[in-house]
Amino acid sequence: MVRYNRVAIAFHWLIAALIIINLGLGWWMGDALNDSASRNTAANAFQWHKSIGLSVLALSLLRLSWRLLHPAPALPPHTPPWERFAASATHGLFYALMLGLPLSGWLYVSTQWRGDAPMTVPTLWFGLFEVPHLLALNTQDDTARQAIAGTTLQAHEILSSVFILLLVLHVAAAFRHHLMLRDDILARMIPALSSADKSTLPSNGWAGATRALLVLAVSVAFIATALERPPQNQTAPAIEQQLQRLQDSTTTGSQALTSSWQLITEKSYIGFSGSHAGRPFTGRFGNWVSKLHLPLNNPDAGTVLVVVDTGSASDGVALHDRTLPETEWFDVSTHPFATFQSTAITARDNGDFDLHGVLTIKGQALILEPLTLRISNDSVRISGELTIDRANIPMGMESDPSGEWVSRDIRILVEAQWSRQHDGDQ
Repeated sequence: MVRYNRVAIAFHWLIAALIIINLGLGWWMGDALNDSASRNTAANAFQWHKSIGLSVLALSLLRLSWRLLHPAPALPPHTPPWERFAASATHGLFYALMLGLPLSGWLYVSTQWRGDAPMTVPTLWFGLFEVPHLLALNTQDDTARQAIAGTTLQAHEILSSVFILLLVLHVAAAFRHHLMLRDDILARMIPALSSADKSTLPSNGWAGATRALLVLAVSVAFIATALERPPQNQTAPAIEQQLQRLQDSTTTGSQALTSSWQLITEKSYIGFSGSHAGRPFTGRFGNWVSKLHLPLNNPDAGTVLVVVDTGSASDGVALHDRTLPETEWFDVSTHPFATFQSTAITARDNGDFDLHGVLTIKGQALILEPLTLRISNDSVRISGELTIDRANIPMGMESDPSGEWVSRDIRILVEAQWSRQHDGDQ
């Protein structure tokens, strides 16, 4: 008995395991995505499902290439013609499904459409890099996207059912040979089952396997390098220039906006929080600058300016961090900055001040509830919590207008401190 070589056996069982896992994930996700209790887990599983499917596609292409260079061992001489035809047809159909099943799924997610609404959910291959959408399907008009999504999803589901049926027949045939016909067909893929000659087709041994895995590793590394999105954070000069433009628009004539306050970065942050798929998230903006003009003898005449790099928003979840810069959300390519400009500073009875202002995001000016401003001789502290309805910006209103996935109310958390520079203006 001549068995498959080590590389073919490794490909066979690895791909089989990944497909079986993915079939289980796909079956479970269908209902879980519509259940609020399991929606967050299902959303994470969806990324795994896509990553595994793309891995199956890549491994299947490698396996097919290997198969063309290393033909399968011949069937036993006593095998009837009909069984030879069935075996050949089954293997051909398996290869077609191993390529067509993940490809149909890739086409479906490329439309960025689910049900009767668009979605913005990038595909991250195990969180390492973003996979592009095929044929720019996500840029088509809504009618085309919905039609293509419906067709490709249906094809994906049909191919899954066909694969399950073929898998059952394949396993049944393998056990028929092993338990009833008592030949070594199954042992060709499970050498330990055979007590006969265990010679293999030539494959250059582990050297061939090593080369195959090396090709796969190099391919993944190349794709990751080519597709990795460049950092979204704006450079220091760019954000400083935006602050200067905001300052120029605040002052009139020869008036100069001076500042004697220096931000204490380790004690300052601008954060945000909400919920996604029923699970809370908390993030912050990693890049922002400010300028304060707060005369100690007349704080009411002061001015507070802040420029926030929207591309620096992060909550530590790779899927969220990749989605936030997209057009439907912060639209960083068009609106790289959000700005806060104070409109009034009014005293409270306790000695603190109300800081009134306008927050501008994606060109939309929002009048906010006042923040708390506290001034001492050597420090300034601004703090507070604001709630913004993302419909007013708008953000995520195409794919999730009802807040089914991402909460409509997003909280903005501010905690910032400045120290007084004694050599500056007061």
